[in-house]
Amino acid sequence: MVDVNSASLSPSTSFIGRRVNDSAFLIIEDDSYGEQPYIYVKIYPNHIVITDTGCDSPRKKHLSLTSLREYIETFPFPLNGDKALNPEGKKHYIIICSHCHYDHILGIPQFLSTDPTIIASDFDKNWLLKDLPTHSLCKYVNKPTPKYTISHWASHLSYFSLPNTPPFRIQFLHIPGHTPCSLAWYDISEHHLYVGDTFYERKREIPIPELPDDAGQVPGLPATQAAIIFPEEGGNWIQYMSSLDLLLSFVSHQNKELKRQHRSSHNLTPRVKVACGHLTYNADAETMILEVQGLFQRIIAGKVPVNSSGVKRGIVHDFWLESEDARYSVMAPRHLAYEARRYFHPKLENEWIHVE
Repeated sequence: MVDVNSASLSPSTSFIGRRVNDSAFLIIEDDSYGEQPYIYVKIYPNHIVITDTGCDSPRKKHLSLTSLREYIETFPFPLNGDKALNPEGKKHYIIICSHCHYDHILGIPQFLSTDPTIIASDFDKNWLLKDLPTHSLCKYVNKPTPKYTISHWASHLSYFSLPNTPPFRIQFLHIPGHTPCSLAWYDISEHHLYVGDTFYERKREIPIPELPDDAGQVPGLPATQAAIIFPEEGGNWIQYMSSLDLLLSFVSHQNKELKRQHRSSHNLTPRVKVACGHLTYNADAETMILEVQGLFQRIIAGKVPVNSSGVKRGIVHDFWLESEDARYSVMAPRHLAYEARRYFHPKLENEWIHVE
């Protein structure tokens, strides 16, 4: 039984660690943008799989260890027997990009000298190959856009392998909606699904006192702490709802298979867990997808009024929060909600509820 609640925080580093399951760890970056991205590291005998690489920008500039790669290769991780996750960098790095936003790719350059395998979705290659400064939002945070080459374009429902290497037991799923390049992957051995920024909770189930409690707050907009956010660049609610349908179908099938496989076991039947790009790393995947799906269905149908609105880069964004104790909230350009309503509820498109 793994201890997922133990934490490691050194005053010399801008990272905080958690154990996700028997083979994977969570690293949270305390960054200068307030994103607090969730970075996942899965350990194989000769490889290290990293899901996203964070912001490469510490909130506290004076700390002695602010490099993600250095942290992985040198930091004595208490949840790993006080050993580094990849001592001296001897294992080959595989970097999975859940999507191309700056808070998930700015750490990539640290690993380029190791000739890593970098994986991204092949759903819309042009999205990544053309105007990455805009699509990554790097130009809006005045940060140089990382230059890197995708070495493996992941197809939908494909499995990942490398030559002369045992199977990784990883399956990819295309989940466009947050961005066209949004990519989920399923750890078959651990029954864990990684979904990037497709959804996450408003608040951590277990608070982390070492971190500021303002993850996801968007400057210049109403109080939107940890809203499920859609950018003007590439956000699409019609695709998003299809992706939630796909994820629900996939996870439901996996849970049924797990139940069938453990039918004769006296232990509790395992269920698929979900790990997100922020705030959530070990929740019940099916429950969470159903809850998020239900919320968006209500918003699109006009059953949830807009809580507040603001303007970002000249575009009106609306914020939806059903109640102060709600598990989720949403912020998106207003036109995405209009487009989804026209698509799913054409008879209701002129009956929009909003706050000016």
